[in-house]
Amino acid sequence: MKYTIQSGKYVLKNILYLLPFAIIPALFLSFSTDENSLNAVVESFFSGNIADWEFLQLFRAVSVLNFGSWKAILFGLIGIIALLLCVSLMMALMEKHMRIGKRTFNGIFSKLNDNLIPTCGYGFLLIGIYELWSLLVAALLFFVSRIGVTVAAYIGASIVFLGMHVVLLLCISVIYLWLPCMQITGFRASEALNYTNQLTSDVKWKIVAGQLFSMFVAETAICLCAWFAINFVWFTLLTTAIYAVLTMIFCVRMEVAYFDLDKIERADLRKYYRR
Repeated sequence: MKYTIQSGKYVLKNILYLLPFAIIPALFLSFSTDENSLNAVVESFFSGNIADWEFLQLFRAVSVLNFGSWKAILFGLIGIIALLLCVSLMMALMEKHMRIGKRTFNGIFSKLNDNLIPTCGYGFLLIGIYELWSLLVAALLFFVSRIGVTVAAYIGASIVFLGMHVVLLLCISVIYLWLPCMQITGFRASEALNYTNQLTSDVKWKIVAGQLFSMFVAETAICLCAWFAINFVWFTLLTTAIYAVLTMIFCVRMEVAYFDLDKIERADLRKYYRR
């Protein structure tokens, strides 16, 4: 939780600099979110009727692309492309701020040539892992929802939901600091992967715990939005805000964790450099 708390503080202090890079992809990802599937899944759960769950409904509720319609797929793809571009710029801004204490946009676009390729590789890998996970978790939840005993079905669904989140975040923890390492050190992909795994070997479960907390909070908030939002506009605004915060926390935590584990002094924390 240490890195999550530090990341939250950094986001609050620098939100005007980070938000422009998070809000645009968050908006398109919000458009691709299937409100109807989320509503149906949540309503069935709380009404005691998880036997009503359908596989496609579950998958569309958790998938980034959701495949509910061509519009959802299109907005999801645009959101992913915008996310890769914006994260490249956000990482450049944070690296500059933490390394030399300068919090300005000058020069970050020139870093795009160096940052975009590793960010794209990292981003597509993460999305592939997440979409495969979405497929598996939807299938497993659908399977346990067919259990004839309601109590057993709920217990099975809870175990699957929590366990699959841990599995997802353990997989991500293997590559979590890969991107900042490649961008800061210039190591080749294999070298950066080996090095970051050495750095995180003793704190892997702590990183997983922080990410698990963030993910559960975001998922709960999105489900509440789907359930209580009075119309599509409100749902879009609220989920856009959630995705933007989640994007900023995820990216900032990568940078914060890497600087701490690699023992790099953060100039943004020194009073002389704060501006």
